[in-house]
Amino acid sequence: LLLRYEGERLLEDLASDLAAGRRPVREIRENREPFELDGLPPPAFDLMDHEAFFTFLGRVLGSAWRPGPIPARPERTLPLVTSRGCSYGCIFCSKNPGLPGDRRQVRDIPFERIERWVDVWVESLGLQRLVVLDEMANQDARRLDALLDLLERRGLRVDIPNGLRADRLREDQVRRLAGLTGTLKVSLESASKRVQTDVLGKRLDPESVERVAGWCRRHGLPLEVHYLIGIPGERRDEIAATLRFAARLSEEHGVVPRLQFATPLPGTRLDDICREQKLFAEQAEDLAARFQARSLIRTPEFDPDFLTQARQAFERRIGAGRARKVIVNLTYRCNNHCVFCAVGDRPGRDAEPGAVLDAIRRYRRQGFSLLDIDGGEPSLHHALVEIIEQARRMDFERIALITNARRLSYAGYARKLARAGLHEVLVSLHAPDADLQGRLTGVPESFEQTLAGIRNLLRVMPGPERVAVNTTLVTANLPVVRELGALVASFGVRRWNLQVVTPFGRAHAGLVPAEEDLGRELTAVLDAPPGDMRIQVINCPPCLLPGHEEAAAVDFGKADRDMVFVGASGENLQAFLSAKRRQTQECLRCTWACMCPGHYVFELA
Repeated sequence: LLLRYEGERLLEDLASDLAAGRRPVREIRENREPFELDGLPPPAFDLMDHEAFFTFLGRVLGSAWRPGPIPARPERTLPLVTSRGCSYGCIFCSKNPGLPGDRRQVRDIPFERIERWVDVWVESLGLQRLVVLDEMANQDARRLDALLDLLERRGLRVDIPNGLRADRLREDQVRRLAGLTGTLKVSLESASKRVQTDVLGKRLDPESVERVAGWCRRHGLPLEVHYLIGIPGERRDEIAATLRFAARLSEEHGVVPRLQFATPLPGTRLDDICREQKLFAEQAEDLAARFQARSLIRTPEFDPDFLTQARQAFERRIGAGRARKVIVNLTYRCNNHCVFCAVGDRPGRDAEPGAVLDAIRRYRRQGFSLLDIDGGEPSLHHALVEIIEQARRMDFERIALITNARRLSYAGYARKLARAGLHEVLVSLHAPDADLQGRLTGVPESFEQTLAGIRNLLRVMPGPERVAVNTTLVTANLPVVRELGALVASFGVRRWNLQVVTPFGRAHAGLVPAEEDLGRELTAVLDAPPGDMRIQVINCPPCLLPGHEEAAAVDFGKADRDMVFVGASGENLQAFLSAKRRQTQECLRCTWACMCPGHYVFELA
């Protein structure tokens, strides 16, 4: 026997049938009329073995394998519903599927009765925590205030798994919730106001979610925000805007994003739309097997593959921000004079060792775990070995040196740097022959000296994976990049970073390869990588590398990478670089739009 929708009246009828000896046949009984809650009795928790229940619940909630939105806590916990219905008509809502929206009126249990119930449960059952299961517990701000008063008065904790609506929250309520719950949940779905109003029927201003995020950060309350992508009627650029919004809230406010595919659950208006417009990319019966693993929806704007790749790009950006790196420019002097040098327009001078070590200590205390030592050419700094040794004592997870390796052609010096505590060395090599390397670096002998430095490093570093080669790609060396790769692989190097020239320092637009040439040559290298080298492409939009987008995507999402300049304060590297890039209209429709800042612009060319 299936009782659909609000079942109290149906249960009453069923009890009468059973009492009269009438056995129910297999059937479906529906109640489509809203049930008045004024006379609703309290949940009969006093009739159950509550000690056994709390013991069982604590064991379930405490299990490491338990999935679900309610945090695992040992408190004596009971569920509570204070209202029914919702005043909004979101197309994805699965509450009472098939029931017309105008029959889902908002109805409240008089709050005086809620207070009496809770008082009894506290006194007789030792209640410590409530799980409030209302569809929207803050439809009425005064009732939420009354609930917070009750919780505070009785010393109760609370969880609200269905979340609260952001545009109906006030900062003082967030402040109070910070002392009552472990996590606040709100849902945005889409950062597009058009999608909110014309597609979803939710009518939520994204600015209200950002406002709540700021309040939660201010008052120390963890916040989760739920998002949907792949909604019929949604454009690609709107999907990208939602992902960028979610990433920004995560990076700026510490918000935990909960990203899902729009899923046409049976009985929802979303399911009706997908059936009416024939939008199922796969059989709707696959829903259970593919739930949230893959979208089932295809429209002229997107398909499941696009949505999967977009979510992967978003997850890469969110994950990348977890590692925090500080980059120290130890000197602006250099024994090369590269035509594309990013710092070549700065006066050559060294940083004071004491100031550098103070800065490194400060960043380490702030949680930065990665350290890059860069320049100019850092091997020219007289205190390089000492700085590496001191940094190693600070327990950095990784210390990397970026160098042209010319000084490391002296085997003793290379050995001294390795013993000081370097985890890896990245060597700049830009050509497969002395002539081109000399023209690019301005020093004819740089080729042989750099190769000698690479050989020495491969001997003294703990393993070949600790030595990588950096190559800056310009018009002159792009045609011979495959030849350079073969040379690098012949030494036993296993990591190769290909960096497209950027608009800094001495670089100018004449050095920038045509995108068609860049895509062709890089694709050829990635199709058949020399040796067993792992190749990363830096400063290149993934769209130029069809089939190899992941090779370029590793460059993005570096949210916490600060630079310490010689004699100057730190700066966020990713923000600094992103300011020099521009997204075109086509970029806004790209799978990688949430993490790729677009193309570099040489503004003075």
